[in-house]
Amino acid sequence: MADQNDPEVVRREYADEKGLSGRQSLWARRSGRQPLDVAFDEIVALQPRRVLEVGCGQGEFAERLVAHGLEVVALDQSERMVELTQARGVDARVGDIQQLPFGADEFDVAVANFVLYHVYDLHRGLSELARVSPRLVASTNGERHLAEMWAVVDRDLWSRTHLFFRENGEAYLREHYEEVGMVDVPGTISMTADDMRHYIAHSVAHKHLADRVPSFAGSATVTASSCVFVAAR
Repeated sequence: MADQNDPEVVRREYADEKGLSGRQSLWARRSGRQPLDVAFDEIVALQPRRVLEVGCGQGEFAERLVAHGLEVVALDQSERMVELTQARGVDARVGDIQQLPFGADEFDVAVANFVLYHVYDLHRGLSELARVSPRLVASTNGERHLAEMWAVVDRDLWSRTHLFFRENGEAYLREHYEEVGMVDVPGTISMTADDMRHYIAHSVAHKHLADRVPSFAGSATVTASSCVFVAAR
């Protein structure tokens, strides 16, 4: 079965914004702090002048950084995502995390929000990020993120534990950065059966499981496990 870092799966998923938008509609309902708010605060605290965002998606986060007065370059492998980000007035370019088209230390901070688990050669990607910037802010999910929902459709979450997650992110980062800190961002999401079907139908690699969600009354509380890593060379 294809995984979240399969290059072809990722390319197809982000060729347009439908899947991402479908997932975002539920992320916004999570309890507690939003991981992207935490990431934003961590970046601002570093007082950078020039920021690189990789895997910029539709550009909301990059636009927020620009509004704060930062000089931002946003990068995504998807031409459509770059188009949407440029429409927000952001300097956005098509590019690959594994081969960044920038010089050494060209940026003060690099940011990677919910994208590193999509990188096929993760160490190559992290090496590139460490090359172009001395600091990295990276948001990701935990291995048990949405576990209750995935259990309903019998998805094996342990098959993905080699990807960049909360539990192993520090170990990956320490091969490229001297200092690594983590801000835990726990939460929950209340999901109905229709919510689960909607989310799974818009997932990256498991859309085929959406019809397995049985009907049930009311809603279920689902774990939202995320974190933000802050690393420095």
